[in-house]
This record gives sequence, structure tokens and C-alpha cells, in this order.
Amino acid sequence: MSTSRFPYGSQSGGLISEITQLFTPEVVRGARSVVGESESSTYQALHTAAPTVLSGMANMASSSDGANNLTSMIREGGYGGLADNPMSLFRGGSATNYLLSAGQRHLGSIFGGDTSSVVDLVAKQGGVSPSSATKLMALVTPLTLGVLGKRMSSQASGSSGLLETLSAQKDEIATAAPTGLSRLLGLGPRAVPSTTVTTVEREEVVDSPSHIEHFVEPSVAERPRVVERAPLAVPERPRGGMRWLPILLLILAGLALLGYLLSRARTPEVASRGITATRNAIANLTLPGGHILSVPQGSINYNLARFLGDNSATDVPKTFVFDNLNFVSGSTELTPESNKTVNDLSEILKAYPTSEVQLTGHTDNTGNPQNNQALSVDRANAVKTILVSDGVAAERIATQGFGQDRPVASNDTEEGRAQNRRTELTVTRK
Repeated sequence: MSTSRFPYGSQSGGLISEITQLFTPEVVRGARSVVGESESSTYQALHTAAPTVLSGMANMASSSDGANNLTSMIREGGYGGLADNPMSLFRGGSATNYLLSAGQRHLGSIFGGDTSSVVDLVAKQGGVSPSSATKLMALVTPLTLGVLGKRMSSQASGSSGLLETLSAQKDEIATAAPTGLSRLLGLGPRAVPSTTVTTVEREEVVDSPSHIEHFVEPSVAERPRVVERAPLAVPERPRGGMRWLPILLLILAGLALLGYLLSRARTPEVASRGITATRNAIANLTLPGGHILSVPQGSINYNLARFLGDNSATDVPKTFVFDNLNFVSGSTELTPESNKTVNDLSEILKAYPTSEVQLTGHTDNTGNPQNNQALSVDRANAVKTILVSDGVAAERIATQGFGQDRPVASNDTEEGRAQNRRTELTVTRK
């Protein structure tokens, strides 16, 4: 297979080249067998995923906490062998499933809440489905960590030398990454909007809080001339007496009605924002050992950490329902945005090493009851596998599944079925 058949040739330079040269024809065919895409689309998606993942890692390494986390991923993952034998990623079976789960977990750490958007970007520019992009990125991630691990072990300066290499090649990596990734992740300088601001540009700035600080206030001459329209309300008296009076009254009445409607519209908008802010408020929890988690107030991890840290709370067993743990339909594959939930859960369980839990899977009544039963167990085991791979002792986690037998809402509506498709965590020992 020659690269001339594909939209992308080999990418030159440093780490990018070191990773993409591993995408041999055999590796591309192996990846194709995992995702079910065409060979050319798989090739293109791999060459899109590699600089995307590496760009995220380079950005992660730009802060001290991120650099420490990245170094831990490299050292604890044990992925060095993948750089020597990348085909082992695509052999199938338990090995590939483990690497998929581990890769998804790492993606959540690298891209956080932007994971889903990054996956969509790779899917679009790689020419594959979002599901295929998720799998390819999840497998490219441990491969990239393996390449970085080999670099780190071969350099006399170790992790510091690797981080310097990432920093030195950051611009080159960002250039090789898909168009739009830097803007999505907030990397590099942002263009300051011109002082000649159109209506569309102003609306875009207002709707995007991350750009507010870059908004350049237009000069007085460029601001909307609301005040300058005031003379319309007091026009010059036209010739012919008082014929202008009805027009003036209509204008005043219209302005009064507009002001009334706008004041009514603002009230629910403000109230809605207040509710959203309360529901999505982020709390920083300091765990034993000093690790700090940022989690939404009222989420399962927020409530679980508070419960385990409260010595007066002895009411075990105690059950918590996951609020942001979702799977791809009919499978045990976590959606990208669910990775942070599991990552945070593992940190909490490691912070309270005497605690023991049980993971319980449930489904709605769609499909075959026997298949639903098996799926509910498999999903609970999939979460356990990720937690164990992240350092939580396997004997601390029990699993079970009840399929569709224990609904908490009616299966006659989509909302009810969504509530019944759930995973629960029960603390059996503190």
C-alpha cells in the first residue's frame, strides 16, 4: 500500500513522524478491522488522530499539574512495548478491549469536557463516524504514550527532557493537528476582533464567555446610534399644522410597548441563568492525601466523596446513581464525556482505601430480556475494569446486573427508559 493512494502522505518532523511512521499497511488493516471503515478512511483518521492526541498532551504538559499527570500516565501505563509492536493494539479480544478502555480514560484526562467535541472534529476531518473516531483515538493514545515513554527512558534528562521536547515541538504539533483544534482547546494566540464590529460578530462575542475578555469596545462613533434616533420622537413640525401628531403618538406607543415586552422577556432569562449556575456549580474537593477534585455539586462523585469523608455517616450500604455515565447504545463502550466521571471515581476510591463498593447495571425493556441481563452485567464489569486499571484493588469492587427487572420509571416513554438505563454504586463498607 503506497501512501499516494491516500489523502495524507507521511508527516515530517520529530514526534509526529515517529508516531505516524508506525502506521504501516498492516497496522492500517488491523485498525480497519476494529472500526469497520474503508482502508483509506482509516488511514486518514489515524493520521488525524495522532497529531490531535499529541497536541492535547503537549498542551497538558504546559502546566505543572498537567505535566505530572502526563508523566504518571507514561510511567504507570506500561505502553512502551506498543511502540515496538503497534499491531498488538488491533489483535482483538481482551487485550484490545483493555487498551480501548484505558485509552478512553486517558482521553478524558487529556481533553476533559472537550473530549466529545475533539472526537467530532477528528471524525469530520478523518472521514469516519464518531464511534470509529473514538476507538481510533482511544487506541492511538496508549501508542503515543508508549512512544513518549521510550523517548523518556532513552534521554538522560528523563521526564524533564521529554517535557522540553514537547514544549519545543508544540507549534509544529499544533500545525499538524486538525484545523480548528487550537481554537477548540484555547491553544495559541487568539485574534482580537476588529473595532469595526458587525452585528453577527457582537452576538458571537456575547454568546461565548471565553472570548469576552478579547472584545475591543468600539469607539463612540462606531457604537449603535440608539440615542441619535431620539429626534424621531420629536420631529420638526412639518408644514400643514398638526398632521405629525398622530405619527408621534404611534411612535411613542410603540416604544412603550417594546419596552414592556423586553422587560417581561428579561425576567425568565435571568431566572433561568440563576438555576443553571446553581445546578452546574463546580466544587473543589480536597481528598485525603491532598488531591483536589473539581466536580459538579450534587453529582455522584461529589456526594460519594462527602459521604466517605464523613466519619459520622455510618448508614451502609448506601446507594448512589451515576448521573453522567453513559454507554454507546447496545455496547459496553463508554461515551467520551463519561470518562471524567470514572476517572474522578477512581481518585475517590483510592483516597479511601478501606471502602468497598458494588457496581450494579440496569437496562430498559428494549430488546431481549436475556441479552439485557447480560449487557447490564457487562457494563458494570466494564466500569470495574477501568477502575482496576487505574489502581483500585479488584477485590474492593463487586459487580452485578439486573437487566430490565428493576425499573425506576415507566418504560412507555423515552424519558422513563433513559432513567431505567442506569448504573448504580453501593458503598458496602466505609
